[in-house]
Amino acid sequence: MSMIWKMTGSACLAVALTAVNAAHAQSLPATPAPATAPTPPAGPDALFDNWDKDHNKALSLDEFKAGLQQVQTASTLRQLHDNFVAKDTNKNGSLDAAEYANLELIKQGGKSAPPITAFDADKNQALDFKEYVTMVNALLKDKR
Repeated sequence: MSMIWKMTGSACLAVALTAVNAAHAQSLPATPAPATAPTPPAGPDALFDNWDKDHNKALSLDEFKAGLQQVQTASTLRQLHDNFVAKDTNKNGSLDAAEYANLELIKQGGKSAPPITAFDADKNQALDFKEYVTMVNALLKDKR
């Protein structure tokens, strides 16, 4: 049974990695991704080895779930980065107050939306990618 799972798990991982890499290649922004966006390991063996935390050459259900969560997180960060780049209309690498006001989450909030200063940790009157991710997390958490 363990051998079947290993082979099936490897095949599933190869398919998942191929799909993630294809989506990743199609969604690459004009600017490089920030250091905070993780890059998936190269090849199905590298991905499997990364997920196999106890190095027993088989994935437990917990290891598979954790690995899948890692891929989903990387995909979400990629999508957030792509959106960040698209909303950075002046292409200066940050979102200023006018760009912030045009974000869908801010428009939806209307007058009750928090000001940019609520997320501007370095107080430079703009949001870098890390501050943007913090903002999205906070605003989506409030919607739940």
